[in-house]
Amino acid sequence: MKLHMMTEKGLKGAGAVCLDGSDAGFYFAPASNPKNKNDWQIYFQGGGWCYDALDCWRRSNNALGSSKSWPATSMIGGIMSDDCDVNPDFCNFNRVHMGYCDGTSFSGNRDEPLVVTGLNGKKKPLYFRGKRIIDATLETLLSLGLGNAERVLLTGCSAGGLATFLHTDYVHSQLQSIAPNLKQFRSAPVSGFFLLHNTVENKPVYPNEIREIFNIANSTNGMNERCIKALEEEDRWKCHFAEMAYAYTQSPIFPLNSALDSWQTVCIYTAVLSPDFPNETKGLPGLCNAAPGWQNCALDPEMCNGHQITAMNQYIEDFKQDMQGKSTFMKNGNGAFIHSCHTHCEAQGDQWNEFAIGGITMQQAFSKWWQSDNDPATVHSYSSCLYKSTSPYMCNPTCARKSTNASLVIQI
Repeated sequence: MKLHMMTEKGLKGAGAVCLDGSDAGFYFAPASNPKNKNDWQIYFQGGGWCYDALDCWRRSNNALGSSKSWPATSMIGGIMSDDCDVNPDFCNFNRVHMGYCDGTSFSGNRDEPLVVTGLNGKKKPLYFRGKRIIDATLETLLSLGLGNAERVLLTGCSAGGLATFLHTDYVHSQLQSIAPNLKQFRSAPVSGFFLLHNTVENKPVYPNEIREIFNIANSTNGMNERCIKALEEEDRWKCHFAEMAYAYTQSPIFPLNSALDSWQTVCIYTAVLSPDFPNETKGLPGLCNAAPGWQNCALDPEMCNGHQITAMNQYIEDFKQDMQGKSTFMKNGNGAFIHSCHTHCEAQGDQWNEFAIGGITMQQAFSKWWQSDNDPATVHSYSSCLYKSTSPYMCNPTCARKSTNASLVIQI
């Protein structure tokens, strides 16, 4: 996929810019088979969030907050692969990779920049414009044929998976207005169902972080509209969580997620809140994998003791309740592939064709759902298992014990 910058949509245009004010952009590859010229995959890039003013200032100096160093091309595997042996349903589609640089899962919608004094002592304006980046991208894609779209899959991983939950209905409504021949629209959030959950020490570290950035970025108008309307003003920040957006999603949706996601065990379940958060002079949000005695267990459940594996199973149970307790989960036309492998963003890697539940791989399950037509959700729902009480704990034999990229986990 080749990079397309949206210079005309920048600060002198619609204001669709990255945190540092640089132009937003996306990567695009046209359909490789003429039969799929009207078929599209649109992918939200992930990469975590920033949580307070100084944290966002730090982010504005790298590729997750600025487009200045973006590479000229992009390649994504698994569900976005162009290899038809790996990804037979979508390998020939038009493919779009939306560059992520607003720090809030494409939800920020603040008119005036936030001026922050950085660690270098200099003032810098920060722009929270993720919602405008979505609008600018869809508008720009019209010149590349999106207006003729007939089938569209919206997806994304990690913070991009959360963006998929947040924006599924919005993107669907926009496409309905600009693509009159649209016949099929569905979404597949990957590793984006981050729980509104306290830590093992019962501290609301991650909820506090998300509430802070929701307010800073003025994300009210960048969330699922039905969710925002349903909650009182003081609770609307909760719409930034997948479980809330999912509860109000009307479009067909198929989450792909681990119920014991490796990012969540490190940066939600075993995080510790910095005493300096929020504090504009420190900019230190929650510290991932910092709960005393949990470091090894959080990175690899096979390193847990009996008490800890019970706690990990409780997180799986909480995950299942948070998702399956929503009416969306049982709505005709929906489905889900929720496994227990301790991974993150596995659907865009080799595990897309490896992880299985009941002998059905993730790719096969998703393909079956994509090709279906308003089936009962139970037909396309695959659920996680609980870890065993004795080591080895893993309950799903298809979960290859591959080491997690711990540095990536802690950073995002």
